[in-house]
Amino acid sequence: MECNNIENYLYASEFSCVGLIASHCDLSKLCIATEEAKIFDIIPLFCFDFVDDVLAHWNMELTNPDYEKYATLICGGSYLDSYGKTQLNLGFKKVWIYYSYAHYLLLNQFNDTANGAVKKQNEWSLPTPLKEVNDFSNKYRNMGKEAFQSVKDYLCQNKSSFPKFDDCHCRLSCGCNGKCSCGKTKKMTGFKFSTVRK
Repeated sequence: MECNNIENYLYASEFSCVGLIASHCDLSKLCIATEEAKIFDIIPLFCFDFVDDVLAHWNMELTNPDYEKYATLICGGSYLDSYGKTQLNLGFKKVWIYYSYAHYLLLNQFNDTANGAVKKQNEWSLPTPLKEVNDFSNKYRNMGKEAFQSVKDYLCQNKSSFPKFDDCHCRLSCGCNGKCSCGKTKKMTGFKFSTVRK
């Protein structure tokens, strides 16, 4: 089975520091989980154009002038915010791994057979109840959201370096979110305003 995500971007070994991936991990399920996470979590969070740009710069050469900025975006690191405080960017890769692992936890509970999907079971162990697995999956999904927030804050601080990043929800220096309401104008029709004097 060909899996571009596992072969080109994420490696099974990178999941070992995030979740409980067995040494005999089902790579086909991990492949499905990374693809589901990319399509249903990563692209909606970052927007397709930006994700496409990041993936295009994923395996660049050290000699590339953009190497350092993409390495920090993908792998994470510390940076100074606008107040001069050191902040942590967990990295695009970590966001993807957390969401992928959340999907993997749910997928790994079932096997496809000629008779349809069946729950894994053997005589030495009992399967974890689906509710517990779902709660565990949600825990990793929430970690993914936190990791995304750290990456978003980093991108907002460095938006000039990443022109494909949609900075619509970045906090401006005035404290407001977005730039000119993200290109949308709010029209109020049918209202007349007047000054009330006493």
